[in-house]
Amino acid sequence: MTRARPPALRLDPAKVAAWRLERQHLSADAAATRPEEVAYDLVGVQAQVTSAAALSVAVRTDGVAVDAVPVALAERRLVRSWAMRGTLHLFAADDLPTVVAALRRREMWRRPAWLRYFGLTEAEVEATIEAIGEILADGRPRTRAELSDELRQRLGPTVGEQVRSSWGTILKPAADRGYLCHATGEGTGVTFTRPDVWLGTWREEDPDTALVDVVRRYLRAYGPADPNDVRLWWGTQPAMVRPALRTLAEETVEVELGPRRGLLAAVDVEAIEQATPIRGSVRLLGPFDPLVVRGGLRDQLIPAEHLPRVSRTAGWISPVVLVDGVVAGVWTSERVGSELRLTVDPFAPSTAARRRELEREAERLAARQGLSVRLELGPVYATGGPADGESLS
Repeated sequence: MTRARPPALRLDPAKVAAWRLERQHLSADAAATRPEEVAYDLVGVQAQVTSAAALSVAVRTDGVAVDAVPVALAERRLVRSWAMRGTLHLFAADDLPTVVAALRRREMWRRPAWLRYFGLTEAEVEATIEAIGEILADGRPRTRAELSDELRQRLGPTVGEQVRSSWGTILKPAADRGYLCHATGEGTGVTFTRPDVWLGTWREEDPDTALVDVVRRYLRAYGPADPNDVRLWWGTQPAMVRPALRTLAEETVEVELGPRRGLLAAVDVEAIEQATPIRGSVRLLGPFDPLVVRGGLRDQLIPAEHLPRVSRTAGWISPVVLVDGVVAGVWTSERVGSELRLTVDPFAPSTAARRRELEREAERLAARQGLSVRLELGPVYATGGPADGESLS
């Protein structure tokens, strides 16, 4: 006989959506004031494309333009490093020690399949990680080629070639151990350094305590979330997040949100129950926004039939239109001189009121980039098929 699942606290999806926008700094009265505040509250901002991360930060801050992120990186208030899901993120400088400590419980590179794929032994990877830490300890940033050459001299040509890989095969495990982060630049111009030297301050934390902390903060920014959401966000096997979730058992409650169940921090229940559902809110989020990447709220916020338009080939995540906290379209843009030409493809026909709010949001987005805007409403991708485009300029 199958045991019935115990009842869960049922929440109003509209109130959860309003609360999430506030936690994500996307509601009108909850904007952040500094880039590092966004990075901390979201437990990192995905940043394999720095300009996309800068946009994710700018739309969540009050009056902050996209060039605030390069300034914060230069001033070392933000730092860019590989972390969850093996992906580059922006972190608040003071938060990186916590994230690194939590990552020490992951070490996915130790799996035999990983080692076979890259043709390395566990001993070779361990030696490479430690060598990277020793080389960068002098505080002088290295390019990938320089780091590769020094490793080649120490450990031989095989390891040197692995470091030259654009995918950061060996650099990611070194970053997970706190031995490497980005210093300056992007693409082929990036340099690497040690975060404890680069940031000037560092602290060692207990890995288990740190993992509990980041999972707790994930739930407060993205919840309700189930254990699979957590492990997808962290980029690991389910067994590696279960201990943290067990530790948080007394701090969390199981809630029911439509057909889904998930965990929520108990302290947030009252705020959700008292939230006022939003009506007519339109936000434009850039590519790879934390809200819709894998491990964010992709499966909850994007209608399944439109998911291929957001999560595209080669891992590309499209810019999206968020209406009342749900993804309702995608958009593209092109800069022509001082004008941002922005085309929105909604998933369903838009009302006049929504178009007006979309125009205002497009103006705000362009202003963050120091540009004027020309907005067009593209084809409607609904069940009935595409409709004619309509100019909103």
